[in-house]
Amino acid sequence: MVVAEALIFLVVVALLLRRDLCAIARYNFQGGWRLFVLVAGLFALQALTVLYVPGQSSVQVVLLLLSQVGLLLLVLLNRHLPGALIFATGVALNTIVMVANGGWMPITPEMYQFVHPDRVVDVQARAPSSKGIILPREQTNLWFLSDIVPVALPWRRTAVSVGDLLLIAGSAQFIFQGSTKRRQSNVAPVAASADHERSPGVSLELKGK
Repeated sequence: MVVAEALIFLVVVALLLRRDLCAIARYNFQGGWRLFVLVAGLFALQALTVLYVPGQSSVQVVLLLLSQVGLLLLVLLNRHLPGALIFATGVALNTIVMVANGGWMPITPEMYQFVHPDRVVDVQARAPSSKGIILPREQTNLWFLSDIVPVALPWRRTAVSVGDLLLIAGSAQFIFQGSTKRRQSNVAPVAASADHERSPGVSLELKGK
């Protein structure tokens, strides 16, 4: 969720800086619309199962991992794009730590308490409406790749992983390097052209005198 919020923020900043986001369309995207729709469908399915299916089922884990692998494949096919390799590294790191911890993104009880101070911490349980699982640090494999970075936004608290930070960095490079600066209309040449068009009339008037 925080990656999506960061993406929206980056787009707004780019628009405020008068970046031409339509310039991104000049890049040649690989994989075709079918792969894009497949990956988007996998993410939609995993989001629905995470939000509305309680517990830790194998179906949820399979959808989570398939969506991550599909996204990684799509990004690697487009590794020529700005920020693609950084983004792919973020996806890979998140996938690795999830596989190492049973298919879920681990978060320590202390970090979960920071994010949700009003909730009861249930160790080894999946956090409600989340793909995270609450695990003590000593029970977490590859702890340094889990959600260890606390983030206090104006409207909520959250925690992100190193992989998430790379996703945001890759997205920022793609948006700002892929777009171009909008050109401002040059008023001076227009005015000069208008004066030039009026000059013959002035010269004729002088000749008449």
